Amino acid sequence: MTTNNLFQYSILSALMKVICETGINVKDTLTNGNHGLGTVCNLNEEIVIIDGEVYHFPPGEKLRKIEVSDTLPFVMVTRFKPTIEKTLPFLTMGSLPAALAPLLPSQQNCFLSVRVEGRFDQLRFRVIAAQSKPREPLAELVKRQKEVTCCDVKGTLFGFWSPAFSGGFSVAGFHLHFLSKCKTQGGGGGGHVLGFAAREVRLQAAAIRDYTVELPQNKDFNEGIIGSVREAELHAAEGG
Repeated sequence: MTTNNLFQYSILSALMKVICETGINVKDTLTNGNHGLGTVCNLNEEIVIIDGEVYHFPPGEKLRKIEVSDTLPFVMVTRFKPTIEKTLPFLTMGSLPAALAPLLPSQQNCFLSVRVEGRFDQLRFRVIAAQSKPREPLAELVKRQKEVTCCDVKGTLFGFWSPAFSGGFSVAGFHLHFLSKCKTQGGGGGGHVLGFAAREVRLQAAAIRDYTVELPQNKDFNEGIIGSVREAELHAAEGG
């Protein structure tokens, strides 16, 4: 299978409109890649895909490995083959763009896939509770989000850099999820990463060659106009 292409099911603007009850199953997702991120139906927190394994972070519950029949209303996935690899003594969210040279800034209008392995002295990630009522907007769920900080945990970050023009399909900038080495919620498993400081780092990345989006074909997606979403709303919901 071709490496370093990006397959995406649905678009972030649809997720913001709470079009999240159906989607693509995990089995079909994995035919398109072995690394990625996304969410589950009814926005019950997020997933990360590392080395072909799919993990879900239910709020307040133990991390679980999800079944191939489970459904994902939004997912971005790639068959990851790094084109740059670096060993770094220290790395933070703020220093990540510079560390990705020469991919950034020379290819800032491409999607990039990014994997960071290391010992995380500090890691902040967001936990958003599931919908409490049907069609509850993502913007409302964000108001109830909690930030969790973990310290001294080994693990892997994976995600994407999306270019500025991709707003509405994705969210511009970094979108990273985390999986702890011990694969437990209490041990540092978590979803959407807001910030980190890591040492003994192995950084890998690649530029995306092709970007394919599969749009949902159901009544929820097609019955109303999905308009543009303000960049501030996108970043509040999915920005780092």
